[in-house]
Parts: sequence; structure tokens; C-alpha cells
Amino acid sequence: MSQEKKAGARVRSKNSSRSYFTIIHQDADIIVADKRAGVLTVPIPGKQSRNLQDMLSKFLLKQKREALIVHRIDRYTSGLVVFAKHRRAREKLVAQFRAHTPERIYLALARGNFKDDSGTLRHNLELTRDGFRQRVVKEEGTPAVTHYKVLERFKGATLLEVQLDTGLKNQIRVQFGAAGHPLVGDRHYSASEAGAKLLDRQALHAWKLSFIHPVKNERVTFEAPIPNDFGYAIKKLKRATKSSTDKS
Repeated sequence: MSQEKKAGARVRSKNSSRSYFTIIHQDADIIVADKRAGVLTVPIPGKQSRNLQDMLSKFLLKQKREALIVHRIDRYTSGLVVFAKHRRAREKLVAQFRAHTPERIYLALARGNFKDDSGTLRHNLELTRDGFRQRVVKEEGTPAVTHYKVLERFKGATLLEVQLDTGLKNQIRVQFGAAGHPLVGDRHYSASEAGAKLLDRQALHAWKLSFIHPVKNERVTFEAPIPNDFGYAIKKLKRATKSSTDKS
């Protein structure tokens, strides 16, 4: 039996009056959070950086549970991450992510205009020691497949719905950069974004996440609202596009 479940009650975790994550859903087996950009998904060994896993584990102390890592998103990417509350749930979820069966849909703002309304990017990626970056290689490497659909075109940028087939580190950012369409604000992979003022991080949001519940064996689907900074960037692009059209 397959049944979709939408996000339930939202609970905020606050520290110094700032919200670092929002709980989209939790039950006896899993917890799904909407992570704010700038927060690590998991700890970095030897560093005390704020991370979602530790914050969720602290939140779950009263339940005598901890947040067990299943997958991750980049530090400066906002959006959905699922954690397991016990090992059996984690094993089943990890197996799904390794098989690339969960549906992972992102929103992205990419530079330039896209000729086609939809398409697929296929590259081989290799992780380098230089800042732990990915790079595109012609031979060997690990296959990366990303599908995209144009949602709205602006002057000099495009709003995309992006779906992962595979889930490599920085995959979306690297592939769109290699295709000549770096993400707005992605200073790590595009030097031209160093002085960009539209967004203070890469314009990438983990928007929708769908997978088979590890215990109930039914499909569950969650969605994270567009964060304020991302929404503001879209509004600015719309205004700039309208202004350019009005003048022409």
C-alpha cells in the first residue's frame, strides 16, 4: 500500500532568537527538518561548527532518541533533510538513498537563459583535494545525472526545478557550472559570483523529498517553503526583468 503524507505540525528550534531549523515532520521512526542555509548537516571532526544532527539529537533527548544520519545537503543549501530515530529505520533509509530511489527535488536559480524548457545533465565527477571540490572529468570518475525543468525566465537568470537521479557532493552546483549556468551566489564554483549581491549563498533549496517510510512501508512526501532570502532574490529578478521589458 502506497500513500503520500504531507508535512504536519511545524516546530521551531531557536538559539539567540534565531531559527536554525524547522521540524516538518516526526514520528516514532523518522524526523524531517527544513535546514537553514549556513548550518552544517552533520558535524565536522575536530570542529565545533553548528550542525543539524547535533541540534536534532538534543531536541530528541526527551524521547530518548538521537538523530541518525541518512543523507546530507550542503552547508549553504537550505531545505529538507531526513534523519532516522533508530538503527533499523536508518538501515532501510540508507539503502533507498544508495539505490537512488527517493525523489529529491530542488529549486535553483542559475545564471543565463536556457534554450530548452527541460533537459538532463550527464557528467562524470571526481572529488579533488583542493577544497574538497568536485570537478568534471572525461574518463573514469562517478556518473552524475541531473534533470531540470524551467519554471521562470528572468533577465540573466532562470528559476529551475531540479531533480537528482544520483546524489554526489555538490552535484547540482558542479553540473550547472560545467554547462555554463553557474548557480546564483555560488562563489565556491564560480569566481564571477564573488561580487554578486543578489544572494549571499548559492541559490539552491532542497524543496521536496519523497521516499518509502522505513517502517510503515508507504510513500511519504514533504515540502519545505521557499526561504526568505531565496524568495527576495526571485522578486528582485522579476523587478529587473519587468523594468528591462518596459524600457524595450
